[in-house]
Amino acid sequence: MDLDIVPADTLLEPPYDGNVANLLERAIANSPDEIAIEHDGESVTYSAFDELVDQYARGLRGAGLDVGDRACVYIPNSIDFCATIWAATRAGVVASPLNPAYRRREIAYQVDHADAEAIVVSGEPGNHVVDAVSDLEAEILSTSDAGVLEDSPARSLPDAGSGGTVTASLPVEREDEDTLLQPYTSGTTGNPKGVLLTHRNFRVQIANSVSNYSVSPIKGDGLIILPMYHITGCLQMMSSLCAGRTLHLLRPDQWDPERVLELLDEHDVPAFVGVATMFNDLLDAYDPEEYDLETLLRAGQGGDKLPKPVQQEFEETFEVSLSEGYGLTETTAGTHTITASTLGNRPGSVGQPIGHTRSKIVDEDGEVVDVGEEGELLVDGPQVMKGYYENPEANEEAFTEDGFFRTGDIASRDEDNYHYIKGREKEMVLTAGYNVYPREIENALYDHPDVLEAAVFGVPDERRGETVAAAVVPKDGATLTEEAVSEYVLDELAPYKHPRYVEIREELPKTGSGKVRKTELEDEFTERYVEES
Repeated sequence: MDLDIVPADTLLEPPYDGNVANLLERAIANSPDEIAIEHDGESVTYSAFDELVDQYARGLRGAGLDVGDRACVYIPNSIDFCATIWAATRAGVVASPLNPAYRRREIAYQVDHADAEAIVVSGEPGNHVVDAVSDLEAEILSTSDAGVLEDSPARSLPDAGSGGTVTASLPVEREDEDTLLQPYTSGTTGNPKGVLLTHRNFRVQIANSVSNYSVSPIKGDGLIILPMYHITGCLQMMSSLCAGRTLHLLRPDQWDPERVLELLDEHDVPAFVGVATMFNDLLDAYDPEEYDLETLLRAGQGGDKLPKPVQQEFEETFEVSLSEGYGLTETTAGTHTITASTLGNRPGSVGQPIGHTRSKIVDEDGEVVDVGEEGELLVDGPQVMKGYYENPEANEEAFTEDGFFRTGDIASRDEDNYHYIKGREKEMVLTAGYNVYPREIENALYDHPDVLEAAVFGVPDERRGETVAAAVVPKDGATLTEEAVSEYVLDELAPYKHPRYVEIREELPKTGSGKVRKTELEDEFTERYVEES
């Protein structure tokens, strides 16, 4: 099924302006009988999805949530998650997705900080949710029918809007700068911050994706592997449905590379997006005699840096391009991408800025650096957040006087405006007066034939101020020692960059979106090697 090609500029004008839900209405009207979403053996057509979204939207309003109120969403990747996000958008309620792996303390923090009127769950609420809101005023709403929730502390979302009690016209009218979604940062460097993403933020990103898809030779079903509480997965879901595609969902907490390969084999999925560790797993699981991946045309990677050896091996094995992109929660996902770059793929680069993005790299004085020099990456564009929720100090720090957002990432660019991310400014290790960027050392470690994963970070040091530490996961069957890792880096890089503390581990701690929890490693290493010394 192909929707009529709609130029991107018309997706910003009536009848598609205002509430982003208007973009979904177009896909529903054009393809009511097509499969919208398939997950875990269940599927829903666009017309059935429309009914489900309407039911949940009226449930939110029937439960007393007004336009602009917050509702946290504690649901893993599923049809219910998609319907709840779109229901909130239709109803003018601001959804705030929660990591479904969160427990009481983490849930309570976000519900409280977001001033949420409700938390939406799928099925019976678990003890973590019940305990988290016990001292808060937020109501627990469930996507299950009332009969399923007998003697439950949760109220049925479908039941709340039944009986014609809600007369509001849906989708409700919303303006460009009204908040659509309030995701939270991962909190790897402090308490998570609520990010205010507007209808305009999402509309320009969705319009870019829909228009690219409409005129692209790369068409087919969508596949989401990333967590949809995270901005990349959420935007991928919304864009795919606005383009009228059939969307296949997987849950990242049930990651199974064989199942991914089966889906790529069974369905016309021309492209998918993952994180670096997934591509390692796919390489290990792939058997060309078992899987026919003829329809797969490209792959994309976000999150932690993609090691060049993994990229090269993946491209050679699967015979497709594996490219990187760059974006943040605060920028509604992408700001730079290889797929839209004018001169093709350049390994190690995240590409050129996408069409509506302004980008510059500056030194400590805010002056633009020359080609090839490193500095902080700043971005500006209609996809950049309105600000952080109830956090004026963070907002003041986040933006320059001329309105650019400070990404906190160190980057450089080449003569063709391809950008290269060097690492987080906050992750920089200052050791004995030298600036060390962990990503450079990680890249060197990934070149080692026996290294599967690596995380480099700084720990306090009485003499140097900080010193370099590394946690390394070897490939299956490889024999790797701490001394060998340290000596390898010493041979490859300047002496002040080699890790003084090294641990060989079976796995690295990660967030739900696949990023390594370096703060957790820093705390462990500091306690083990610094405080005990």
